[in-house]
Amino acid sequence: MHLLRRAVFARLVFGSALNAIGSWAALIALWGFAAVHFHAGANGIALIGLAWSLPGAVLSPLAGVPVDRFGPKRVLVVSDLVGVVAALGLAFAASFPQLLLLALLIGVVAAAGKPAALALPARLVGDEDLLAANSLLGGAEQSALVIGPLVGSLAIGLWGIGAAFVFDAATFAVGALALIGVRLREVAGREAATAATSVIGELVEGLRLARSIGEVRRTLALAGAVFLSWGAFFVIEPLYVRDVLHRSPAVLGLFQTVFGVGLLATTALLPRVGDRVASVRMLAISVAVSGVAAALYVGTRSIAVAMVGVFLWGVDVAFFLPPMQTLLQRATPARAHGRVMSLSSTMSSLGDVVAIPVAGLLVAAMGVSLTGALVGGLAVLAGLAGVAVSRNGRGAPPVVADVDAPDTVLAGELSAGVARPSAALP
Repeated sequence: MHLLRRAVFARLVFGSALNAIGSWAALIALWGFAAVHFHAGANGIALIGLAWSLPGAVLSPLAGVPVDRFGPKRVLVVSDLVGVVAALGLAFAASFPQLLLLALLIGVVAAAGKPAALALPARLVGDEDLLAANSLLGGAEQSALVIGPLVGSLAIGLWGIGAAFVFDAATFAVGALALIGVRLREVAGREAATAATSVIGELVEGLRLARSIGEVRRTLALAGAVFLSWGAFFVIEPLYVRDVLHRSPAVLGLFQTVFGVGLLATTALLPRVGDRVASVRMLAISVAVSGVAAALYVGTRSIAVAMVGVFLWGVDVAFFLPPMQTLLQRATPARAHGRVMSLSSTMSSLGDVVAIPVAGLLVAAMGVSLTGALVGGLAVLAGLAGVAVSRNGRGAPPVVADVDAPDTVLAGELSAGVARPSAALP
């Protein structure tokens, strides 16, 4: 964990964790505000959820363009400052339409900030520390799974619903302040490459680049399978607790905590495992294992077995997220990091949009456990296919000729000993 000894990086990790916790607290408050203060029914709550998540599916591809044009730091600062205004607005919303519009604005902030955050590590550290940086920043964000709902509940219980939104605004401000003093690698020739290109042209270029690089294409395909399974389990999990285990929502919260503990503990240990986990083959194996763990989780009537299954699922997800991000960052030219990383954010949002309604139909037709087994089985097949493709493609040179200019490193605390290009290919 030597990266945490660098004050700037440690501050970024802290800011990322606090920001993610604030977002979770605000989401819980948003649901409560809509239901209690504005008496929203099921349709109203669904609209709130859609407003929060839809911008990620629609805007994430475009969000990568300003990241590549202006750099991830500037985009993150602007998105955090807009987040401060939106969160404070939520605290004083006077009608349900206002709440809906502000939730939409928060979704836009997240859609812009996520690709920028994913493009940040490769401009902070050298290639040898990239997996560790992704693990630390990812672990900080994932801590919200365990702490966010608790903080939101405490804030609401002690000071009312508005307090959770004020807390979220404060965490956005901390996120922006954490970026002060951060000096990133500059991509030589980036401005010249983008000045004569339209936004649509840059977007198309990013899509073509992602398609042409084998490592990126395979990684995104595996990510798509995982995100679809996560979207399906958004429907499966609460119904499993209610209809199969016949337990209260508190048990669902306990499952989420156990999942988060497995995820966080393994993410913290991931840098010690080493870079061998950051390969398409290992990523494919993790996808296959995640399908087994997910099916085990909802395929039993025993709470103890389900606990084991969801814990193992969390452990396995840790072997997916930071390695996936590391693979994409290494295989992509630095000048296109924003656009390519935005594709993973887009696929995550689309996974929810596609899988949630389909899972609802399957559960109605097949039942909860069979649907969970089907979703897990499809993830296993996707992972095994990824293993087979990675074997067949081993040794093939990446198709990235003449698309990137050398990076230059600015002097500063984070630049010591990181002179290798951030887009170095494996």
